[in-house]
Amino acid sequence: MNKQILLTLLLVSGSVLPGCVHSPDPSRKSVAIAASTHTMDSAKSVADKRLGKAQVVAAQPNTTRLQEQLNNLDLSSAQGNVGIGVLDLDTGERWFRNGKQRFPMQSVFKLPVGIVVLKLVDEGKLSLNQTVTITREQFVPAWSPILKEIKGDRGQFTVQYLLQRAVGDSDNTAADALVRLVGGPEQVTANLGRMNLRDIRVDRLEQQLQPDTVGLTNFRPELVDKQKYEEAVQQIPDAVKKAAMERYLTDPRDTATPEGMIDLLVKLQSRQLLSEDSTALLLKIMTDSPTGQKRLKAGLLPGWSIAHKTGTGEDVVGIGIATNDVGLISSPTGRRVAIAVFIAGSKAPLEQRESVMSAVASAVIQAMQ
Repeated sequence: MNKQILLTLLLVSGSVLPGCVHSPDPSRKSVAIAASTHTMDSAKSVADKRLGKAQVVAAQPNTTRLQEQLNNLDLSSAQGNVGIGVLDLDTGERWFRNGKQRFPMQSVFKLPVGIVVLKLVDEGKLSLNQTVTITREQFVPAWSPILKEIKGDRGQFTVQYLLQRAVGDSDNTAADALVRLVGGPEQVTANLGRMNLRDIRVDRLEQQLQPDTVGLTNFRPELVDKQKYEEAVQQIPDAVKKAAMERYLTDPRDTATPEGMIDLLVKLQSRQLLSEDSTALLLKIMTDSPTGQKRLKAGLLPGWSIAHKTGTGEDVVGIGIATNDVGLISSPTGRRVAIAVFIAGSKAPLEQRESVMSAVASAVIQAMQ
């Protein structure tokens, strides 16, 4: 049985449990561990989720090095709700914290959008070389460096260029153009379901989502100007911003679970989602991405690499609404680990949140040495 089939069977037959490590072997010890920890769907678990309590199963006897490293991590400095998923693609061993809980993706959503676009390319419904027109009415605030390349009220770009901008550079306007191209957010989520990718939702364009997070209800095209957007946000009363932030942090829209994101990463790496060419293109874009230098990437040793996608929300009334990084770590010998870290509703400075992420990556690599 080859590695891809074995990994697929492990994922299908042993559903991932929050805080539960599966170490597949003939003795089926992992099944016993899963059975003994299957309390995450209880009423107490539901209550804990609402209270933002961490759901991590205590270390089991005969704990593996990966479990030990991750169980011993001090995540308190994140000062927020932390979700983590780790899966060793060689062994199938996994570890989750709040694995079934939904976290706001922010720009992490651009990865599943990229997968949907390339799936349609593989099916002959789109072409990497076809052009897409972006008009002024479709410009998006916050991070949209592609706007500097548009002269006048519209610009034209190839699908491949928009993929590089959206997934690699995390450009908001480029991402919205791709979402519109495939039929809107609901079609993104529908296509994810068609690929058997669950617990990942795309519900809004960036043009709507970003103003929603700060309570800006009258977004206008002229507010794509950074200074004008910031001035408009400053005029919003703190009470309105706080209410918008609280709604956002409990809203199931535009969210993913650590389990769902790890499943996506594993299926991407094992070529279950896209053709070889499309998979190679997407992983190269993710590997070349300049974002998140102080996050998971900062925990890597020389010779290691990561193909990843970051996501960062606004700081609203002193709360970092979302700071994320998900990806595939590769060792110099070709060993790979899928990893996802979400931090929501954090009171810690950005640098502190990013330090937590680098510590998670460092712990995983130390366990693999």
